[in-house]
Amino acid sequence: MSEPIVVARAGPGLLAHFPDLVALPGGRLLAAYREGAGHVRSDGRICLVDSDDGGRTWTAPRVAVDGAHDDRDPKLAVLPDGTVLLSYFVIDWATRPRHTVHGTYVRRSDDGGQTWSAAVAVGTMLSGWAASHGAATALPTGDLLLPLYGKRSGDEWERATVVRSTDGGRTWPADTEVVLAAGDGVHFQEPTLTVLDDQVVALIRSTATQAYLCRSADGGRTWSPPQPTDMPASSHHALRLSSGEVLVAYGDLSERFSQLRETVARLVRRPHDTWDGYQDVQLYDSGHPDQANPSSAEVRPGVFLTLGFDVRAATVTGVFSSRADYPG
Repeated sequence: MSEPIVVARAGPGLLAHFPDLVALPGGRLLAAYREGAGHVRSDGRICLVDSDDGGRTWTAPRVAVDGAHDDRDPKLAVLPDGTVLLSYFVIDWATRPRHTVHGTYVRRSDDGGQTWSAAVAVGTMLSGWAASHGAATALPTGDLLLPLYGKRSGDEWERATVVRSTDGGRTWPADTEVVLAAGDGVHFQEPTLTVLDDQVVALIRSTATQAYLCRSADGGRTWSPPQPTDMPASSHHALRLSSGEVLVAYGDLSERFSQLRETVARLVRRPHDTWDGYQDVQLYDSGHPDQANPSSAEVRPGVFLTLGFDVRAATVTGVFSSRADYPG
């Protein structure tokens, strides 16, 4: 496992949060992150950096999205035809008595993230508010799924849902939305999706002790009841590897390694079976309470780069690991 590297540095007086990382066709890496004056501030914008040498060096940051409010939690997805999708959600922190969530948006790029289409809104039945955390995911049929979480008007408990696009991410109709997880007594938050050939797996953050997992065998139209895992996970990311295994990185809430929400990861070697029982490895601890939100890419077979952020240094950080670093 490598020492942390600097992937991007925020501008003067700003901080870098919530990085996301993908490998593009040809091997170039593309990373997105939110830049702003604080974790919760109205000036958040989305920046991008690139690497052509497997993540060792990176371009200077460039701004991709900078709207009137806080553009946050950017996620990237690479479609089979090479199109890149950028999804994010928007919050106006200035409204009273509560901030206003303006919803989730998607932009498309046909040139590897150099230029972007106009933003399109993701439809949802979550009329109270809705936000996103996981990236859009392509199914073998060509349909795309985008996970959301939020509340219906009058609900006490947050639920996780998924919305479908049948036109490459150009539209996301609300009437395609189905529920991943909902119930009294626990908030279901920040779902992510992983396609495993004949099934889709949703890993969902919760306000219980552990993350929950559910599966779909019909392309995301119906889902198994959510079941708790043994992962005390927040802000997780799951990456399907060339081997068929899944690398799960997350902010650890258990205080096993430190009192902070440091980044840990596990290699799920048989993801069609349980994701429990695998040993977690500590990847990075910035020493600051505001950290994690990891994202990983496979830079070459069996070698991974996982991004996080360091508030004190105002940077996006990266740690290289390999398959051998994770106990079987």
